[in-house]
Amino acid sequence: MRALLPWLLICATLSSCAPAGDGGVVSEGRRWFGSLTPPVGQVFRFNLGTEPELRDPGVMGGQPDGRFARMVFEGLTVNDARTLEPLPGQARAWTISPDGLVYTFHMRPGLVWSDGTPLTAHDFVWSWRRVLAPETAARNASLLYPIRGAEAFNKGESDGSDLGLAAPDDSTFVVTLGHPTAYFLFLTTYYVFMPVPRHVIERHGVRWTLPANLVGNGAFRWTFWRQNDRYEFVPSPTYWDRAHVRLERVIAYTVDDLNTSSNLYKSGATDWNPSGYIPSPWLAYMKPYADYRTDRYQGTYFYSFNTTRAPFDDVRVRRALMLAVDRETIARDLLKGSREPWGRITPAGYPGYEGPPQVGYDPERARALLAQAGYPEGRGFPRVSLLFNTSEDHRRIAEAIQAMWKRDLGITVELSNQEWGSYLQATQALRYDIARRSWIGDYLDPNTFLQMLMGGDGNNRTGWSDPRYDALLREAARTLEPAQRLRMLAEAEALALDAAVFLPIYHYSTTELVKPWVRGLHPTVLDVHPLRHVWIDHDWRRNLEARP
Repeated sequence: MRALLPWLLICATLSSCAPAGDGGVVSEGRRWFGSLTPPVGQVFRFNLGTEPELRDPGVMGGQPDGRFARMVFEGLTVNDARTLEPLPGQARAWTISPDGLVYTFHMRPGLVWSDGTPLTAHDFVWSWRRVLAPETAARNASLLYPIRGAEAFNKGESDGSDLGLAAPDDSTFVVTLGHPTAYFLFLTTYYVFMPVPRHVIERHGVRWTLPANLVGNGAFRWTFWRQNDRYEFVPSPTYWDRAHVRLERVIAYTVDDLNTSSNLYKSGATDWNPSGYIPSPWLAYMKPYADYRTDRYQGTYFYSFNTTRAPFDDVRVRRALMLAVDRETIARDLLKGSREPWGRITPAGYPGYEGPPQVGYDPERARALLAQAGYPEGRGFPRVSLLFNTSEDHRRIAEAIQAMWKRDLGITVELSNQEWGSYLQATQALRYDIARRSWIGDYLDPNTFLQMLMGGDGNNRTGWSDPRYDALLREAARTLEPAQRLRMLAEAEALALDAAVFLPIYHYSTTELVKPWVRGLHPTVLDVHPLRHVWIDHDWRRNLEARP
């Protein structure tokens, strides 16, 4: 039997292992968590999560930021609410050339920004060039690299004159790729591909995202903000599909405390408590409730090493720390079985993709590697810190791994907690030793995870690069035969796993609470939920069988 975690850690885990009070309400033959009083009218209330760092879709990078962007902005394509397949958005239709290189998008007639200014294909050309411009320093610029000339332009190696973006007229947007990209239409649903208002940015500069200045083109218009409290939205009267937006108002609270978020839902203050905002000790108790939903989805939770700092510039040290993490114990005992222990970078679920063997728990091998690196039984190992953003679950996992490394390797690791914005800045600037990270797939292909480890990618944040890895991903991108392409991606992932750049911990599952009157909010593998499809069913008791 594996050794138990230290007694203090077990006590900390159990101290909040159940929601306060029973919280159950029995109605319509089912048990629900908390209040069953719906909002008045078509008002939808939910927890946005941590206060968004940025409101500019071209440069943002966090999930709360993305939820904001998907309400206020819209790209060429939008996601199907159930399958996430790309559907017409700002583009009413498109054609693809036989060689898979030229995408011609035909814009909807009469598109306008929320201030009434016409929106044309030229706005997309300008917005995508802005993302790629080196001075913009967009974190997700590499997602546009399939476009001809995009990478060279983004890296300052060309002036962008050969960039594969053109608007021959106001209603036609032509994108020429450098190589076939099977998932390109999925990419165009992502927020970095959304247009931004040139006329507003040129007038206000960096202040264009302030409440008084921001102009969007999405289904909702931003109307109110109180920092660390809430955002409010109403349907945009200029949106092309306004007639089918049923909500009258959206209230998005910015609460990063998991207990507070779940208790807001219990009290009836919110209608949806999104995935990741239920304290993990509660999860075992939530399963009997009819409004609790869980499913596997495309996300992994891991730590990254700053490979530019000693001792993490030594692969033996990184491998030792990776092998000294008991993922099974974390998933089973700490997270109450709500997550699957996971030992590689990519998640499961990509058709035809096996991926390399997962790394496991091997403390003996870990101790041997640490000794080879010059730190037998941890002697002489410098004091280092583990950075995580504010969340009780992040802290509890960090405390567990801190205890494992002390027990199995004899090393001391300090914990460093920062709020979201400071944490992002620290990881981007490589001002950390070890950092909590996670990645949610942007599209349904393993490349969405492996791309972030390429040298110079804005989401790498490790200082690591390997020409062999980069070459494998580039060659895979040019390979038309699907099985061969996936073998190349698996080889690249094996290389990165051997380099121990990331320390994988668990595979995400969605765990959310949804009131029975909410319609149009479906579980999805990327945890993306287009709110323009959501509405409140005030006859929910009568129509309960219609609930997905």
